Amino acid sequence: MTSQWACDSSFVVSSSYGERVHPVYGTVKFHKGIDLVASPPDRILYAFVPGVVVHAGEGQTGSGFGKMGLVVAIRDEAGYLHVYAHLSAVAVKRGASIRKGEAIGRQGSTGLSTGPHLHYEVRKRSQPSYGWTADASGVVDPTAYVLRYNQEKEEEPMTAEERQLLQGMHAQLGAQAARIADLEQERALQQRRMERQQQELEELEKLQRMSPPAWAEAAVRAAAQAGLVDSPEQGSYDFYRMLTVLHRAQAIG
Repeated sequence: MTSQWACDSSFVVSSSYGERVHPVYGTVKFHKGIDLVASPPDRILYAFVPGVVVHAGEGQTGSGFGKMGLVVAIRDEAGYLHVYAHLSAVAVKRGASIRKGEAIGRQGSTGLSTGPHLHYEVRKRSQPSYGWTADASGVVDPTAYVLRYNQEKEEEPMTAEERQLLQGMHAQLGAQAARIADLEQERALQQRRMERQQQELEELEKLQRMSPPAWAEAAVRAAAQAGLVDSPEQGSYDFYRMLTVLHRAQAIG
């Protein structure tokens, strides 16, 4: 019975970790890893966890990778060895640092295999013999390991570099907020200046066209009687002041 792999739904689990009937020998044996199948048969495979490549190539008998065909083995930061076996092609070299999700090879059926699949195995150590043991004492459930690894990485506190980056982002946001506040203040000041200028213009227009003020009425009547002006109803302030000065100087009226 097959099912989607809990760590990556693009894979189907064709043979689980633990006791099983060996597909070639027909006997009950402990399966030290998990067999995963994806489409197409030569699909590109990606590292499930980051680490350093300690083996990339054909697995030789007695090496810890006998009958596994083409193998990529990656040691993670905790010292566990991640074995990707039965590949059709290898895309990395020994000593390379690999990121999670980086291409490492292609699915295949090399070595002792009944069809294209990935045998994925997690060993507790990488030496000697690449951590191989005759029984199950040297391996862990790969599904549980990857799930736990992903959860721990999601919950892992920020690094110093990440904290510094976050602080820099906060500083930039603070500077932008201050700049926006300055612009808003400048806009408000400009709005008030414009309103004040509009008021001044309106006041100036009132002075240019106004009814005779009380203090200029006598001068306006005298000027009208003398025939100097018509009876103005909308003169300027300066005009009324000039008539008043002439009237008081007895130049008119």
